[in-house]
Amino acid sequence: MDLRQLRYFVAVAEELHFTRAAANLHIAQSALSSQVRQLEHELGGDLLVRTKRRVQLTPAGENLLVEGREILAAVEETMNHTRALLRGQGNALVVGSLGPAPGGILAPLLARFNSRHPSSSIEMRAFDFNEALQGLRERRADVVFLYEPLDEPDLVITPLLGEARVVVLSRRHRLSRRKSLRPVDLADETFVTQPLTISPEWRDFWLLTEQIGHQPKVSPHVGENIEEWLHLIGRGEGIDTAPAIIARYYSWPDVTFVPLRDAPAATLVLARSAESTHPLADDFVDLAVEVAEIAAANPSIPYQRP
Repeated sequence: MDLRQLRYFVAVAEELHFTRAAANLHIAQSALSSQVRQLEHELGGDLLVRTKRRVQLTPAGENLLVEGREILAAVEETMNHTRALLRGQGNALVVGSLGPAPGGILAPLLARFNSRHPSSSIEMRAFDFNEALQGLRERRADVVFLYEPLDEPDLVITPLLGEARVVVLSRRHRLSRRKSLRPVDLADETFVTQPLTISPEWRDFWLLTEQIGHQPKVSPHVGENIEEWLHLIGRGEGIDTAPAIIARYYSWPDVTFVPLRDAPAATLVLARSAESTHPLADDFVDLAVEVAEIAAANPSIPYQRP
């Protein structure tokens, strides 16, 4: 059992309704049901009695609700106390990223930030596909590098850079030796995509649904993180698209990257909670915008302003 599963169970147990609990957690109902069933499987019995009309707690579920609330409250208190200590010892800023941090701007951004705030520190944290937004909402990160499209009213989204995309294929794929590819070339391909907890708009962007004219076939296998995703593509489960930075950071033995033409660029953004009170978050974002503008004007760096 992990804390996410416990948090999901408590949400359902408090609402006694999967749809409302999923809405409160900002995840798909199917994903919530799957996680709760996985927790029951790991514990060896039912925590909930489900009927078409209602959801009820079993005795074991009632006990876990009481103790689960205490566990989650204790974890939150510990995290808040630790954050307070860190921020009191130099105002630490936790910066998350979905996969590799943007190498073209990260080094100069950190240099500028450290110059302006010499007594502060930055902790970089990598997130899996389905953890990045939750990490912000749970205050496990103060700002996170992500890619659009994002429709998250509780977050402040600041666009930074546009970047060309690549098609990610197995080296054995029939299209792997092409110099470039267009969406029309991929209309009949099977894609390896991310978990269903990711928003449909975000998934459709990388699936090229609008450019192809329909949602392409999707593999039943999903990549929870970049490494799993690359492994699935490398063994021939399907293809996908990605920002070109992936090709620069990952030299995967069974995978190749082909430039994608006639498709919108990937837009790198910084996201932070609309309720964020961290004293350094706004300044970090402002510096990121400055560095992004410089990078976009540099022809040796393959970025553009969105």
